[in-house]
Amino acid sequence: MNLAEKRRNTLISLVYFAVFSVAYYLFVKFAFWMAAPFIFAFIIAMFLQRPIKYISRKTILNRKLTSVILVLLIVLVLLGLVGLVGYRIWTEFVDFGKYITAKFGNYTEVVSSVKLWVENVLSHLPASLSDKAKVTIDGMTSSILNLAEKSEGAAAASSSGTGINLSFLATPLTGILSTARQIPAVLTAFLIGIIACFFMTSDYENFTNLIKKSVSEEHEATLVKAKHIIVDILGKWVRSYALILFITFCEIFLGLSILKAAGLYTGGYIFVIAVCTALLDILPVFGTGTVLIPWAVFSLITHKIGLGIGLIVIYALITVIRQVVEPKLVSANVDMHPVVTLMAMYLGLQIFGVIGLIILPITLVVIKTLNAEGIIHLWSRRAEEPLTEGSPAKKPKAGKPKK
Repeated sequence: MNLAEKRRNTLISLVYFAVFSVAYYLFVKFAFWMAAPFIFAFIIAMFLQRPIKYISRKTILNRKLTSVILVLLIVLVLLGLVGLVGYRIWTEFVDFGKYITAKFGNYTEVVSSVKLWVENVLSHLPASLSDKAKVTIDGMTSSILNLAEKSEGAAAASSSGTGINLSFLATPLTGILSTARQIPAVLTAFLIGIIACFFMTSDYENFTNLIKKSVSEEHEATLVKAKHIIVDILGKWVRSYALILFITFCEIFLGLSILKAAGLYTGGYIFVIAVCTALLDILPVFGTGTVLIPWAVFSLITHKIGLGIGLIVIYALITVIRQVVEPKLVSANVDMHPVVTLMAMYLGLQIFGVIGLIILPITLVVIKTLNAEGIIHLWSRRAEEPLTEGSPAKKPKAGKPKK
């Protein structure tokens, strides 16, 4: 291949990449939520094909009736789980919010405890540095307390004039009203998704054949291969991280329950704390340490030594168990470098909002997998091969042993 052909191929690849990027941006930005009911309906229909074929073969039920029964069962189970878990989380969140508000209402005690802890640490410094640092800490503490007192005084003055000041409710009420306006649209999308799921599940083969007939035979084979690879990889990926999330939830729930039984943790809301911390553990860089480490440090500062040490032990156990479990559960070919994942999450959040936090990293996993399997050619597949430190990039061919 001469230089002109290489440049032409490079330009064609760049054009394809630009067209794909623009189409991807427009779809996620403007059309994703409109297409979401049909996307999820197709995914459910695809995963139900094997049980539908098995039940239809082993029983007298035909395909359409089996499809209707299975879809109804899935909808009922999902609604039941969302209702039970949602109610439990909602009630604990409400109580937890009141608990946090009451705790931080006594800000003077918290600020004083932090000040004493910092002064105790600074006392190990030379006298000249320690004295200057203590003066700075005293000034900062006084400023924080004065600011809080002025805020409370202003709130009390405004509420004692013509009545109770309810301006602080403006933002929450605006958010609630905005959410309430979207409820009819969400219900409509949910109902449309269920109906589409019925049709796609019962008539899956005709639906997929229609898609296959719209492309050439060569592209049809590539499309089928890509579908199998994506479904297999993402299915394993979702199952693996769901199991990791469940394991982390159990570890936190059991750890806090043991601390409570030992009398080291006197609070409640163990369930909601375990749920929130486990969800954070799925995100790269953040992890359980985002909650447990600041909580442990705060407990040590406020002289709750047992609770602080217990939280550090829980965090250490979670980290060790995850390091052992995750490589066995998550396949190596869907693993991505944490920096790349973090960049994808940040860019997705900035460009597409909250949905981009999930969609863009998954898109990169799909592209990486398709490139590794040779479906698409964006970079050399040798880049997919992990190299250990000091190992050569290419294995030398084995020669005949010398006599």
